[in-house]
Amino acid sequence: MTTFSNLKDEELEYSLSVSQFAKLCGTTRDTLRYYYEQNIITPRVDPNNGYHYYSASQISSFFFINTMRKAGCSIKEISNTIHHSNKESISKMVNSKILDMQRELFLINKKISAMHLGLWILEKYDGCKPGVPFLDAIPDMSFSSTEIEDKSSSYHAADIAKDISAHLARANADASFAAFPSGVTIDYKDLTKGNYVYNNIITLSFLPPDNVNTFPLPSNKVVRCYHNHKTSGIDTTYKKMVSYIKKNRLTACSDLFSVSLINIYNKEAAHTYFKYLFICVE
Repeated sequence: MTTFSNLKDEELEYSLSVSQFAKLCGTTRDTLRYYYEQNIITPRVDPNNGYHYYSASQISSFFFINTMRKAGCSIKEISNTIHHSNKESISKMVNSKILDMQRELFLINKKISAMHLGLWILEKYDGCKPGVPFLDAIPDMSFSSTEIEDKSSSYHAADIAKDISAHLARANADASFAAFPSGVTIDYKDLTKGNYVYNNIITLSFLPPDNVNTFPLPSNKVVRCYHNHKTSGIDTTYKKMVSYIKKNRLTACSDLFSVSLINIYNKEAAHTYFKYLFICVE
């Protein structure tokens, strides 16, 4: 039975108007109304005028709900947590949301890493002459690859369209993969024989390798070169890189990596491209 004394105590406790409570919580009247309708923050309703009043103690409830919503919890999940859940089920839900956010963070870091790598390649361009190979040290990188199905006729991008599509599909489906910056590889033995067929679609990354889908480069020491649509034929650049390795008595320990930062075809202009080429050496 509600006594007069209890009613007075409730009025003293629940004394904040909707506007006052909304201001303290940094939210809106509409949000509070929605939470009330969903029975997750219940104000005192004045029986005389129908006005709603909140308690200062409910501020912590609002921030709990707000935190759970930002973590991706639905209103239904929050309601179940408030009204029915025990400690174990709350822990299970929170841990599930933590895992979801960690996955999101990994994907964001993957995108940031891809942009950083693209910028690193572009910034290095200023200190070299296109079509001229040179010895350099590169930071730790990993790469993912998709083997080309028919290597015998893979000379141009049009020849490997299905393989590129398969690689991009893997990148979309697998969080450990990235789609940029990507390119192709040519087996070094084929390169020395002048047989410039692609053998893999690849993507580089600054993220550490997992040694399942992504792998470390065999060396940080590389012979590298830039090539674009204004440079003389890319076959000439390939020959220069092989010649540089032999002349300087280096040993190639990887395929030729050809990474495309720009690769555009359209009706109005000629093929426009910008490639970063390198071979790991010892």
